[in-house]
Amino acid sequence: MTTRAEQEKLDVEALFPELALLRDPQLRIAVVQIWQELWSLSDYDRLIDVPVSVKIDYPQLKHARGVVASAVAVADVWEREHDIKLDRDVLIAGALLIDVSKLVETRRDADGRIGYTELGRALPHATYAAHAALNRGVRMDVVHCILSHSPNGGKAPQTVEAQILDWLDQADISAFGFHIWARKVTHYQP
Repeated sequence: MTTRAEQEKLDVEALFPELALLRDPQLRIAVVQIWQELWSLSDYDRLIDVPVSVKIDYPQLKHARGVVASAVAVADVWEREHDIKLDRDVLIAGALLIDVSKLVETRRDADGRIGYTELGRALPHATYAAHAALNRGVRMDVVHCILSHSPNGGKAPQTVEAQILDWLDQADISAFGFHIWARKVTHYQP
C-alpha cells in the first residue's frame, strides 16, 4: 500500500482538459489545489478505485468526466440554439468540484467493500468540498453549485448553472445503469 508521502500527485489538468477553458486563472488553480488536497487526504491508492457512492461501485473519475464534458456540451448547445450565455467558469468549476469530496467520504476495506469514512458519516455529501472551496477563495456561485447538486446539501439550486449541474449529475448516473430520478427533494430549502 502506498503511503501518503509516496502517493503521486494527480495530474488534474490531464484528467480534466476542460480546466483549460476556465478564463479565471485563480479559479483554475483553486480547482487543481482542491483536487490535490482531497486526494492527499483520501484513503485510496488509485483514483480509478473511488466509487460513485457506497451503493454504486462505478468509477467516480468516469462519472466526473461525464458531468464535466456534458456541462461544456450543454453550454455550447444553449449558446448556439438559444443564444443563452452561461457562466462557463461557474459551470465548469462547479462540475469539477461537485463530487470531489467523495475522495474523503468513502473508502474500500481490504476485501474491496465500500463504506463511509468518519467524515462521510458525519457530514452531508459535498459539504467538505464546499468547505475546501471556500478555504481556497472560490466564488460563492461555484460553492452554491457544489452544495445544491445533492438533496443532502439542504439547498435547491438557485442559478441556472447549479440547476444544470444537478440535472447532469443525475443524468450521468443513469448513463451507467443506475436510475435515481425518483429521489425526494424534501430537504431542499429556498
